[in-house]
Amino acid sequence: MKKLYKFLLISVLSSVTLFYSCDTIELEQLTSPNALSPEQADADLLLNSIQLSYRSSQRTFQAVSADLGRIDYMFGRNYLENYGDGTLNNVWNSFYSNNLPNLQAIAAIDAANPYKDYSYHLGIAKALQAHTLMQLVDFLGDVPFSEAGNPAEFPKPNVDDDATVYEAAIAMLSEAKAHFNATSGIGTGNDLFYDGDATKWIKLVNTLEMRANLTTKKYAAVTSATGTIENTEDDFQFQYGTNVLSPDTRHPNYANDYTQSGANIYQSNWLIDTMVGDFGDFSADTDPRRRYYFYRQNWRTPGSYALFEDVNGQFGPPGDVYVSNGSGNGETLQCSLQDTPTHLQFTPDEDIWCSLALGYWGRLHGNDEGTPPDNFTRTAVGVYPSGGSFDFRADAFPFVGDSPTATFGQAVGLGNGGGGAGIDPIYLASYVDFMKAEANLALGNVNVAADHFEAGMTKSITKVQSFGALDGAADKSEAPDATTIADFIAAKVAEFKAADATSGLDSFGFPVEKDKMDLLGEQYFIAMYGGAGDAFNFVRRTGYPRTLSRSVESNPGAFPRTVLYPSVEVSANGNIVQRTDLSTTVFWDTGVVNPAN
Repeated sequence: MKKLYKFLLISVLSSVTLFYSCDTIELEQLTSPNALSPEQADADLLLNSIQLSYRSSQRTFQAVSADLGRIDYMFGRNYLENYGDGTLNNVWNSFYSNNLPNLQAIAAIDAANPYKDYSYHLGIAKALQAHTLMQLVDFLGDVPFSEAGNPAEFPKPNVDDDATVYEAAIAMLSEAKAHFNATSGIGTGNDLFYDGDATKWIKLVNTLEMRANLTTKKYAAVTSATGTIENTEDDFQFQYGTNVLSPDTRHPNYANDYTQSGANIYQSNWLIDTMVGDFGDFSADTDPRRRYYFYRQNWRTPGSYALFEDVNGQFGPPGDVYVSNGSGNGETLQCSLQDTPTHLQFTPDEDIWCSLALGYWGRLHGNDEGTPPDNFTRTAVGVYPSGGSFDFRADAFPFVGDSPTATFGQAVGLGNGGGGAGIDPIYLASYVDFMKAEANLALGNVNVAADHFEAGMTKSITKVQSFGALDGAADKSEAPDATTIADFIAAKVAEFKAADATSGLDSFGFPVEKDKMDLLGEQYFIAMYGGAGDAFNFVRRTGYPRTLSRSVESNPGAFPRTVLYPSVEVSANGNIVQRTDLSTTVFWDTGVVNPAN
């Protein structure tokens, strides 16, 4: 036990520093600074460390997955360079150096304190560890497990077969559920996700089991799954606050975009284009969530078109709406003066590879240009899920004779909108419906799939709309009303039902017409905005949606099936041999190729 106690001290001290300054640790009260006993260790601090570490890891998984799924913008033209040996360094350290030993420490505390119940601590720790372990397999394949967490005996642990590790993670979920069934909770101070509600944790565990079955294509188990996250009040998410300093509790994307010097994140041209439609609110297919997702700072992007309302009737009857084409501007948008890359010509990407309509300003997949002075013109994150601002401007800019760009009046700023009180969505009720829609489609249950397709859209839109209240000062007159939303959902469901089960590709690899899985993939990806941890799995598992934008680079290299092993482990562990490419497939990956890749 002596060696374990030494390990406990390291874990506890690393956890304590997250919450207290160094002078609050009274070492003289310990039996020995090198032999902290289980009775003196703090399970609450260990659990908080696990939860915060897990949250950080989820942001990394989500970022990589969202980039590869075009939900977010990917910087860099070459996949191998983008997802090299530094991609998962922090996640690896978080899991193997923090979460795994801290779980072992909580188990030791539980064993040393038979009269105190630590079931809830163990349930949370095992649920989060199981999820992360599955994701490590999804992104890396074979990883250490059986020899991990025992540095005295295995200082350089070998990797285990990825399928075996997946089974171990699933078994851990069962253990977590048993812990939750044995306790009523620990209160609000230690549970950063569900506020001490064991029932909601059990729903998450059931959802993660369903996720594992979907990943491994056990579709019948997915369609019959019960007790999962089905209502938005059970959504698994991390809540942020509005505090700016000591500590900064705001959503990280808000902190990056709502600054005195403007926005710093580029949004995905593919996602914006998929949601906006040709003419925004003048088009029936414009997505009701776009004003909540994206905050425009600009009315017309160089090289594209915008709408304006002739308020005073300078060109015709007052109130008429016109299309205004913008010329290129090499200073703020260099590509607006360039020719369309040859491989994108005559494809749907030709219209969005550089500029977007209606003042939206993002970037196409793979664009690696430098940063021009566009911090107050690029599109920023909105009120969902980052706690930013609601996009209140009409799509047709009210032109009264002066310069529209001088009077747009919609720039980001410190403290604007919801002040950063957003969320990291991890598993939402809408995701569960889209997962079940996929499984039912695979089994030929088309009508049931359509029902879940509709439910997923409805739950997503309802949740996103609720975030409008965070920006209480914003004019909501442009927010979609109930009729607009109902019509949009009905039209998408009708399109889904009418679509073929499969459709062919044109000479450029784009679908001649969207089939059911294209439509499902698009709506699932839209719903996953801000928390797209499973988009990478979806693309590899299904090869959809085939409408994803191509890279601005004609030869970006092979699309990743996995990423490289973390350099922090390869350099210290000779039993792990680094790969030379990203082609290694996970045990569940049958090699289905999305034509966009």
